[in-house]
Amino acid sequence: MLALLLADDFFFAAQDEVSGKSRLGDRALGLGLAGSLLCELVISGRITVAKGRLSVVDRTLPEDLAGQAILEEMIREHEVTVVRDWLRYLSRTTFELVARRLLAAGHVRATAAGRIRRTVVYRPVNMNTAAWPLARLALRATRREQLELTDVVLAGLLAATGLDRTLLEGVPADGREHLMGAVPRLPPSLRALVAETEAAIGDAVLRHRK
Repeated sequence: MLALLLADDFFFAAQDEVSGKSRLGDRALGLGLAGSLLCELVISGRITVAKGRLSVVDRTLPEDLAGQAILEEMIREHEVTVVRDWLRYLSRTTFELVARRLLAAGHVRATAAGRIRRTVVYRPVNMNTAAWPLARLALRATRREQLELTDVVLAGLLAATGLDRTLLEGVPADGREHLMGAVPRLPPSLRALVAETEAAIGDAVLRHRK
């Protein structure tokens, strides 16, 4: 099995590891995954983000199909640079992109659910694998261990979607500060993407209430 990427970690964090049911609404889940995939492209050096806009700086396609699909679209639609526009647009397909990536890697299995309205649920093949992203964050935060870059980005995205309040509630206060206090110190492009993801979710909530 292939190692998990950032969006895979977010996918599992946002899903119940037994049932595969989402802990988020569709809008927040899609935007969180979109932010995760864009962060992957920043980490791999394909794009940068500044002042609410993104730029492709390396057109070399990544190995994974999800990253390839997004980068190819960005190259084709190069005149579209507003980060929030990309987040909203990508959020419509990111669940399936990440789910298919996990399916191809053998981390999930697709099963039909619902008697009247049939849907596909992606349940973890190994519950330990599915639980590991959150367990890793909680363990490193509690022990105040050195954090990987992807740990901090994942923590920022969990906070942006509101998942941190329940998923990390067992972490001591000093551990939470160790973890969440690292988010403002992320490299500028990643820090900007986390903030833009949170803002896009806020926009979606306001539009839904009107």
